[in-house]
Amino acid sequence: MYKVMIVDDEPLVRLAMYQMIVWKELDMEIVAEANDGVEALATLQERQDIEILLVDIQMPKMNGIELLSSIQSIDTMKKPIPIILSAYNDFSYVREAFLLGAFDYIVKVDMDEEHILPILQKADQKLKKLAASNEVQMIGPMVEEKADLESVIAGLLTLDIQSHVMEYSRIVSEVSNRLGESCQVAVAVSITSTADMLMKQAIKQTIKTEMDSALFKHIVYCEDANDIFILLTVPHLRSEMAIRERIHTSLSLIKTRLEQYMNVRVTMGISDIVDGKKHWQMLLNQARNLVSLCFFEGYDKFFYPENAIKPRTETSVDLRIMLKAKGVEVVRLLELEHEPLWELEFDRYVKLLYEKARFEVNETRLILSDFLWELGSFRYTQEVRWGGVFDHSNHFKQLKDFHTLEDTLQWIKWGCSDMYRFIHEQRQKVNSPPYSIVEKAIEFIHQHYCEELSLGLVSKWVGVSENYLSRLFMQNVGESFIQYVTNLRIEESKRLLKKGYKIIDLSEKIGYTNSEHFSRVFKKATGVSPRAYRESLGLGATMKTDQG
Repeated sequence: MYKVMIVDDEPLVRLAMYQMIVWKELDMEIVAEANDGVEALATLQERQDIEILLVDIQMPKMNGIELLSSIQSIDTMKKPIPIILSAYNDFSYVREAFLLGAFDYIVKVDMDEEHILPILQKADQKLKKLAASNEVQMIGPMVEEKADLESVIAGLLTLDIQSHVMEYSRIVSEVSNRLGESCQVAVAVSITSTADMLMKQAIKQTIKTEMDSALFKHIVYCEDANDIFILLTVPHLRSEMAIRERIHTSLSLIKTRLEQYMNVRVTMGISDIVDGKKHWQMLLNQARNLVSLCFFEGYDKFFYPENAIKPRTETSVDLRIMLKAKGVEVVRLLELEHEPLWELEFDRYVKLLYEKARFEVNETRLILSDFLWELGSFRYTQEVRWGGVFDHSNHFKQLKDFHTLEDTLQWIKWGCSDMYRFIHEQRQKVNSPPYSIVEKAIEFIHQHYCEELSLGLVSKWVGVSENYLSRLFMQNVGESFIQYVTNLRIEESKRLLKKGYKIIDLSEKIGYTNSEHFSRVFKKATGVSPRAYRESLGLGATMKTDQG
């Protein structure tokens, strides 16, 4: 029987863990518990028989992160399988826990048998594998049961079926052996934030945990840090409506966890539901095409087959000619010293693009690249030697870095505005003095602090590297870029709180998509929560909706 230890400073949490799981059915028993990391470490060193460690992140004396670090630093100590308990909606804690060997994590708000049991069952499988191979240490997160399945899914995404009939047959047979042939579905997941390897692992583990909880047979494959694919089957349901409802519920939970716990935005494309074993490539391509709609529609959405793009009447050649002519006119108007003219024409260009160009992403980027060529030619004729939001060496590569059409067009408009100001107002030299660079950066920050703002975006705007701008900021302003933006947002939030705005409304107004994240930042900066600050102003619970 596997021995389990619970480490949490909340007695009710420890009691709940005792009662919500029938431990004997898992061949496990809770043999020890501790209030904090110091007590836990002493117990682990004394007993040397603990195999599963349920540990809270935030505790007095020694927190969960420090405990995992201490466990790893003691070579003579047996390494239990750590499962993290966390009430924090901040991925930095989980990321560090994975770095220190965490097997999986449980969000405390999801502490019920449905979510905990699959994780404990996977820990049981891992322990049996370790026992079978005489391993005595558990270092790092769980590895996929069949590592070669990664290459199998990669093959499905890239293989030319007509040229490799036998190879495709082998691949789909392997997938079907794992998942079965009934009620097959493919899901493509697109994530906005660029993820490192540890965050990628945590995102993948979050998806797998929910798939296990929903009792789906599944394979999760990360094509890169931002694109994830799920192959799944739902053999115990036959009604298509019931299958879709079950899948949608699970995907909604995954989306909520990733957004709130890891502070990333998510969109998903969900394929048709089919039977058989030769359809996986078709389903994957369908899911991938559907998720690409986020480029036109934005994130935070689910796209099903009925959302697929309808055939357009115009040919791509006709559209490119029409939009190229509009782009030429926008660029021509940049030379005239009357800003509203080019902005008005640019808005017409955008309207036409949205009306006519809701189709393949790469084709849309080709149309936008025509505009960039015109802009580049104009800059050359004007002898503009400037590096604003466009990387003057390769802004066509930058074009591919944006996740949505809206963000891409905003970037292009900022570039046009920057060029207009250079021609008509600034005429600065490339080697601008350091303080003028900071002034320009601050001006940009004050104009856009209520949007998603990063050091990388601002550095592109002023035409210097991120590291150089970061150093200039600290030297000339006396605080880091992040500190400056945070303080600016906090001061604006105070002003809005005084006006009686709801916390959930004002967080988005100052650049935070997650109100819980804003509340934590506000409390860290001011020492009190937004609610406590509002009440200290004598406003109490009286709140009003946004006005003007």
